[in-house]
Amino acid sequence: VAMLERATAARPTDASLHKNLGLAYRAVRAPDRAARAFKEALRLEPEFTVAWLNMGAVLDETGQRDESLMAYMRAFKSAEKSGLFMNVAAMPAGVRTLAERAMSALREARAEVFREALAPVAARFGDDALKRVWECLEAYLGKRPPLPLPALQKPTLMTFPGVPGRAWFEREMFPWLTEIERQTDAIREELTDVLASDEGFRPFVEIPVDHPGAAYWRQVNHSPSWNAFFFYRDGGRHAVNHARCPVTSAALDALPLIRIAEHSPESFYSVLAPGAYIPPHTGVINCRLVVHLPLIVPPDCGIRVGSETRGWEEGRCIAFDDTFEHEAWNRSERTRVVLIFDIWNPYLSEAEREGMRAAVEALGLFNRGHGDGGESL
Repeated sequence: VAMLERATAARPTDASLHKNLGLAYRAVRAPDRAARAFKEALRLEPEFTVAWLNMGAVLDETGQRDESLMAYMRAFKSAEKSGLFMNVAAMPAGVRTLAERAMSALREARAEVFREALAPVAARFGDDALKRVWECLEAYLGKRPPLPLPALQKPTLMTFPGVPGRAWFEREMFPWLTEIERQTDAIREELTDVLASDEGFRPFVEIPVDHPGAAYWRQVNHSPSWNAFFFYRDGGRHAVNHARCPVTSAALDALPLIRIAEHSPESFYSVLAPGAYIPPHTGVINCRLVVHLPLIVPPDCGIRVGSETRGWEEGRCIAFDDTFEHEAWNRSERTRVVLIFDIWNPYLSEAEREGMRAAVEALGLFNRGHGDGGESL
């Protein structure tokens, strides 16, 4: 402690020295002084993952549970930005121990959140009706082994068990799609009007350029090559766009869209410029499906989902599970546009849909309340 006090006095802008001083204070059981040292390290270097982990541990040890969870959450966000945890085996043992402690604390906190969220659903439908919901959530929490999946199915958030592992769902499974298909011409007219004004569009992919994943998306990141005109995004209604396209708005709102506060629905005109390419990627959870209503489809456009490639036929919907790897391209000299919206996977019961809605909403509230927006559906 004495040496590190002198060192920080001599080099007051060195965040690592302040972090080490915090470690020394932890070793002599001076948690308040340790917290001050870690706080100074984080003031100097806000994305200092190891300092956040130690701050979380100190706060946990002094009974400040919520503040500890927030520090742990911030640690994992900073680690994500830096790629620190990409190779866990290469992490120093002490950091790995801290990370495991943080993960355990967050795991138990989220389990508590899920229990509270699902209690009223269980009271309505019974515990047995939520068996698969709990299997999904426990796998997400790491309390049971991950489910085996087909090679090209890679959900980024959760996997709902016991549903067919199929990439494509034939439109005949959803007879209500015929009504929105019937309105294709009227919807296309509204699309043509908004395309002519070129207002209200934004790049679909908007990843901070310093994020580790930005390089993969460089072809479409912050680029009009893949533009979107949103009706709903992350469950939020874009009222101005709805007002500009009343037929499309009414058609969407008549559909059984998946509705999860702050997450779904996600509905938009998806505009792929000539020559544009969307690289292979996967969605977050297999309890939803993605539907396309093709509106403008020039030749030489296509989409691969899983191992099967299909094209689009104007006015005829396609439906697929986007947790299967998928990519799309427009090799023509004209713009391609489809209307995209999301629905529940039909293999979930009403109780399971309500359970997943409650769980995901509660998880989102927990994450946002502790400093992390989380991953949207």
